Amino acid sequence: MIASLILALHLLGFIPAGEAATFLFICGAALIVAEIALPSGIAAFNGVLALLVGYALKAGPDSVFGLEIGWGVFFGIAFVEIFILIASAILVIRHRRRKATTGAEGMIGQKAAIVEWSGKEGRVRIQGEIWKAESDTLLEIAEGEKVTISSVNDLILHVSSEA
Repeated sequence: MIASLILALHLLGFIPAGEAATFLFICGAALIVAEIALPSGIAAFNGVLALLVGYALKAGPDSVFGLEIGWGVFFGIAFVEIFILIASAILVIRHRRRKATTGAEGMIGQKAAIVEWSGKEGRVRIQGEIWKAESDTLLEIAEGEKVTISSVNDLILHVSSEA
């Protein structure tokens, strides 16, 4: 939104191209940094667009810091920025799809060793901790045997026989 306002002010003739490009660079960088706090991707996308429009305003016969910027440099920078944005989005999506490895959700499907067992309930050791466990069926298992955790309800693990 701010980048659109800056571009509109330039197109209406209120600010020159050099200042508009500088403001767009600052706005684009700020939006990309703001993406850290707002992990939706929209701020980073708008930030990259603001940077690209700023580069487009500076490309051509004008010079930046005494150096002329050609369209090849503009498209090269644009390609690198878009590649970095897409690569980071792919990494974030992979990380969010990963199965939980901590807490109650992380224990489901893991193996636990029997500490003591009697009928349908007992105690099991998992991740170095001893938990109270229950089973829906009568299990005839000895100390040290393995069971699979099927669910966690409050502080009670529901287990099933490994076999």
